[in-house]
Amino acid sequence: MEYRGKNYLVFEGDQPDSWRWAVTLDDHTTKTGETKTRSEAITQVVLAVDRALSKSGSR
Repeated sequence: MEYRGKNYLVFEGDQPDSWRWAVTLDDHTTKTGETKTRSEAITQVVLAVDRALSKSGSR
């Protein structure tokens, strides 16, 4: 999937009520995390991308 030009994945984790996410921010940076719901995982992706773009001035 893609958000603001950045590719990301959201998938079920190994444990019950576990969702993992990963987003590639640039050639050298990938952020990952784990949350309890799919919607929380997507929210974390959006926040990571928005933070990275605001730091680079690419709005």
